[in-house]
Amino acid sequence: MTQRDFQHEVLRKLSASQSVLVIAPTGLGKTRAALEPFLRASVNGGLLGTRLIYALPLRALTKGVVEEFNELRAGLRPIVHHGDAPESWFFSERAIVTTIDQYFTAFAGAPLSWASHLSHAAAGAVLTSYSVFDEVHLLSPQKGLHLLFAALYLRKRWGLLSCVMTATLPSSVVEFFGRFCGLERVEATDRDVQDRDSWRRVKLELIGRPTNSEVAGKNKEKLPIAFEWDEKTPTELAEFVFEKWNQWNELGIDGSRKIIVFVNTVDRALQVYRELRSRPNVNVLLAHSRFTKEHREKIEAELHTFFGKNSGSEEAILVTTQVAEAGLNISAPLVITELCPMDSLIQRAGRCQRFRPSNGQASRGKILVVKPAGDDWYLPYADKVRLVRVGKEDNKEKREFSKQLFAIEFTQAVLEQRVGKDLELRWEEERRLVEQALNRLYQSFLKGSVDVEFQKSEEPFETLFNRHKGKQREAKEGGSDEE
Repeated sequence: MTQRDFQHEVLRKLSASQSVLVIAPTGLGKTRAALEPFLRASVNGGLLGTRLIYALPLRALTKGVVEEFNELRAGLRPIVHHGDAPESWFFSERAIVTTIDQYFTAFAGAPLSWASHLSHAAAGAVLTSYSVFDEVHLLSPQKGLHLLFAALYLRKRWGLLSCVMTATLPSSVVEFFGRFCGLERVEATDRDVQDRDSWRRVKLELIGRPTNSEVAGKNKEKLPIAFEWDEKTPTELAEFVFEKWNQWNELGIDGSRKIIVFVNTVDRALQVYRELRSRPNVNVLLAHSRFTKEHREKIEAELHTFFGKNSGSEEAILVTTQVAEAGLNISAPLVITELCPMDSLIQRAGRCQRFRPSNGQASRGKILVVKPAGDDWYLPYADKVRLVRVGKEDNKEKREFSKQLFAIEFTQAVLEQRVGKDLELRWEEERRLVEQALNRLYQSFLKGSVDVEFQKSEEPFETLFNRHKGKQREAKEGGSDEE
């Protein structure tokens, strides 16, 4: 396989003892970029080749990294280590694929999997490793990213090599990690991106309708809304999926009839799966994080049979959760997803038309976004924030505060404001959406705050502020903001 420009640059920098933060679209080979420098150094010598610890947020993602090792034919068998597969002996092996909780606890000298008298051994192994942190968008932005920052900051002070990889971190996080953790940014070049965007034609659509109507606010005031969602219960979502299944030839997409359905909670996924299973002549698969190890291995084999790179034309529907939004090398022409934070949405979109067709032709696909019905539609994304509109009045700073709102509403507002515009998911458009929905939000989280400041008329903040107006008050510059 020809090495892409960004993969070559990652190899060059790591070989020169420089830690990196890799930014590239989904499906472009970030895993390979992180593994090849280690495999080469393991032959040639040096700290980079001493030990690899590859950390992931979810257990289900470890198999994909092991498969990448095997494809590289390195002659080095990686050890998988997590709660279901504790194969490592205090991280003493040459290559370990593990979960982020195992890594953090070993780093702190309090490992989850071994007796306390072995804690020094696990900590020492971490300190003599080249560490890779992949799919970091799945970490909690309010807690997980802070833990990652602490580990990266200390690794920098101790002169240890690290590699962080992302397709969907906003610039505020990328710049923060670069400034304080010594990570040099490596981005996919235009030529790299064209390897995907030159043939992939994937459009994103919201399920609902544009409107110029008004809705009553909590204080009975009239608030304008630009979009009205067709909210769906699990039963209605299953009916919607089956409707698209039967309308396949009218959807304007290419490829065999395969659909991946992303549902935000396991309980709702189970309901959708059961509804679809009751339909005749439809092959329906289910994948989520609660399966046992044995069941999960069986499911993963089926996923690759129906949705993998070498899958045939067999028709199938996959109902899944966050477990499939990253790390699993699967694809379908149609992806139907519940509304979720923008970074997760872009990752899910990466499962649509992921594989380049052998005939070299353009490949059309669709992402359909539905909003779950009910007052708890936002679950499991329950992080809350507060908007602060900052302005000046009579030469004094004026700060107006909204009531608390769910962080996922930033993504909702950005998508609603793009209704009616052509949303083809090329790399630049994906980055723009992430920046608009998440950059200011994550900037506040990195400061340890839940207050998101903005200037009047800035969007999507102004729209959200008007939806969640709270008790207004003023503060002079330098005054207290405490309520």
